[in-house]
This record gives sequence, structure tokens and C-alpha cells, in this order.
Amino acid sequence: MVASAPVLFERKQVFALDLPFAQQIRLINHRFEPRWRHAEQEVTILTGLHGDELDGGYICHRLSQFLQRLPVGWRLEGAVNLLPSANPLAGSLGERFVPEAGSDLNRIFPGDPDGSEWERLAAAIFAIAGRSTACFDIHSSNSFLEELPQVRVVHEPRLIEWANCLGLDVVWSHSQHNWIAGTVAQALFERGVPALVIELGTGRRIHRGHCERVFQGILQWMLAVGVLSGGPVVAVPNRPLQANEFNIVYINAETGGLFLPRPSLNLGDRLKRGSRVGQVIDPLSGQEAEVIAPLDGHLFTLRVHPLVYAGSLVARLVHL
Repeated sequence: MVASAPVLFERKQVFALDLPFAQQIRLINHRFEPRWRHAEQEVTILTGLHGDELDGGYICHRLSQFLQRLPVGWRLEGAVNLLPSANPLAGSLGERFVPEAGSDLNRIFPGDPDGSEWERLAAAIFAIAGRSTACFDIHSSNSFLEELPQVRVVHEPRLIEWANCLGLDVVWSHSQHNWIAGTVAQALFERGVPALVIELGTGRRIHRGHCERVFQGILQWMLAVGVLSGGPVVAVPNRPLQANEFNIVYINAETGGLFLPRPSLNLGDRLKRGSRVGQVIDPLSGQEAEVIAPLDGHLFTLRVHPLVYAGSLVARLVHL
């Protein structure tokens, strides 16, 4: 453990899995504690459950570097765990899943310390996250969509307040029954640990602008709840869009082909009912099908991979 001014920092291996041919994967925790006082709060920030989601690794890097070199006047009051690569084999392959695992790692939580190798990995992650007073689970979207920075939480007043504190574009709240079974967020909810799921960007990419906003948002949250102190509290310039199960508008392709978004279209745009989102073209037949917004709303998801099938998601709006 390294003592740097008032912060104790340890980069610790918390799980290892031996692979064929003398190879090994390691789960690494960057742990920070106040040097001179007991930490009453503990927050875990994990990412990389899917190996093609890279934004979270950069965000954890920014947080680790910041906490190792706290600016003058800042103080660490609580403990912080950073898991920058929660699924190290998938991350090394750059793949969403590891074929040998037979399933999505984020569907087998809380794991089993006596189970398969992947259940043991999930249990090692959950052993850290499950003792926290709050946990952030950071994801990128898949390779087909780009998402504005958003946070998804159970519809509870404290969690919605925390989510708004991050200052991201969208706060998407849902009932407790809508957690996907086996996800780390659902398992934490069952344990009674508040979980905030952040989603941003696109798979296989790092969106530095989006990442910087999430990094700054987490720092503001830490100041608000007392994990950090002494830093400037910055007011959120605009209240995030409030989304729920009832005001999300899904826009799907009606035919297969290549989706071409309207050239002037940008994430965050406010669309009017009947406005043009783009078109799906079929280069073989020459057919063109317009994609139209069915309701007014703010655009927070947009397809970036042009290949679509009938029913493929091309955009999502928050209808207000």
C-alpha cells in the first residue's frame, strides 16, 4: 500500500484464474482510503463486464490518477474501489463475451465462490461491490448504437437525487421489478446496496467528451455525499431529462437495408412529431423508406452501424 499525502493507495490482485499454456487473468482493484481516519463510506466503481466496452476503463483511469494526486484542499473521506477491467479475459480479446464462458458474465451475479471459473470471478467482483455503501456499474452501448451519457436507477427518491447530481443527459428510472436477473445491479439491489448503472457512447470506442462528463459527474457525486470534501461544488447547468418506462419512444426500422441518419441530426436534438430521423435504403432494389419520429422527444440513442433488419432499433427519444 502506497501512502501519498493523506491518501492510502493499493493496487491489489483480488482474483486470479489460470489459463492453458501458463497464462493467467487477474482481477485488479485500485483501492483508496483516507490515511488519518476511518472511512465510514465505501464506493465501488466497476466497469468492463463486457470486454468491448472501453469508455469505463478510461473513466476509471481518470479517477485513479485524480485520487492519487488530489489537488490542494481536496480530502478523501471515504474508501473507493476501482475495478477498471472486471472481465479481464473478454477485455483482452476485445469481445463482449468469452465464448468458453457460455453466457454473459453480467447474468450470473452474485456468482458462486465454489462454482465454475466465471461464477467464481463474479463472486470475487460481488465480494467487493456487495460491501459498498454505493456502486457504479459503467457500460458503453453495443457496437450498433451511440448513447448520450445516462444513468439508470430504481425509482427511489434517494437514487434519483444521486442520479441527478451526476449532471448527465438522462436519468432513466424504473421499477424494482425491471432489473434484469443476474446482473450485478440486480444482485446489489437484492443485497440492499444502491446501484447506479451508467451507460454512454458506443462499444469498441472511447468517447473522451462523454467520459469527461461522467468523470466530473462522479466527482460531484462524491462531494455531495461526503466521499470527497474540499473541492468546488459545481451546480448542474441543466436538469437531466427524466425518463421512465412510460415516456421512452423506440424507433425501429420497418424494413431491412442500410440506415442513413439525417445529416444534420445530432444526439441531444429535440425532434418534433413527424420530423425526419433518416432513411433506410436497399441498394439492390433502390427502395428508400423514411424513418419518422412518431412523437415529440429528445434524441438520446442513435444507431451508428448502418446495417439494419426489420425491427432493428435506430433511435430512442425521451418524450416529455
